[in-house]
Amino acid sequence: MDKAKEFIVDNLKGAIEIASTHVGQKDYKTVLQEKLQVKGNVKIEYIVLDSKGPDHDKTFVVEVKCDGKSLACGEGRTKKAAEMEAARQALQNN
Repeated sequence: MDKAKEFIVDNLKGAIEIASTHVGQKDYKTVLQEKLQVKGNVKIEYIVLDSKGPDHDKTFVVEVKCDGKSLACGEGRTKKAAEMEAARQALQNN
């Protein structure tokens, strides 16, 4: 049971950290979406460009695009964490 618990905690650590840090606040993906949709409907995509490492310790690289235009890339231990980082980078860049 300890190995299973360790695996779950290791793989959810990033998501738990993000969720607990931003309780009651909008996350980066939501803020980016709202900012981009101010002028109307747009197509926002998060694309996994790469995943590195063994299954129990993967790192993902994700690119965020708006209407086909690349805005930023992010890296994280989960796809969701990498998406959040890409959105955060996009917000910083614009």
